[in-house]
Parts: sequence; C-alpha cells; structure tokens
Amino acid sequence: MQTIQLQVDDSKLETFLTLISNLKDGMVKNLTLMPSDELDNETKTYMQTKQFEKDKAYFQKCLDDIENGKTKTQTFNIF
Repeated sequence: MQTIQLQVDDSKLETFLTLISNLKDGMVKNLTLMPSDELDNETKTYMQTKQFEKDKAYFQKCLDDIENGKTKTQTFNIF
C-alpha cells in the first residue's frame, strides 16, 4: 500500500472530495485533512520531485474532467 499526500486549494476542496468519493470502493483506505503548514520534511521533499509534478498533472486533469463534464460525479455531504 502507498500513501499519497496532496495539497488542494481551499476553493477546490469540495471538487477534490467529490473526485475521491467516485473512486472504486475500497481504493482509498483513509483520508485525512490537515492544514498545509503542518507538512513534514518528507512531504516537502516529495513536492520538489518529478513524480510530484506527474501526480499533480494527473489530478489536475481529473479535476478538469469533472469541471467540464467529461466525468460524471456524485455529491455527498460533509458533516
């Protein structure tokens, strides 16, 4: 199993959570939200890598597909 940490703009958080909720059941085992000022050194290092740029581009495309209607989404309420 792998762990992925992402930074999401506050204005895009609801869209991101919708994207995550539409993944296959069981694909995401745990989702934790925390302020970006609490990033650890490992995360800061990762954010300077080519892999981070690839991951960022992938998720941006997913968000764009949701926003332009290429991907259908389901909504949910956050309590």
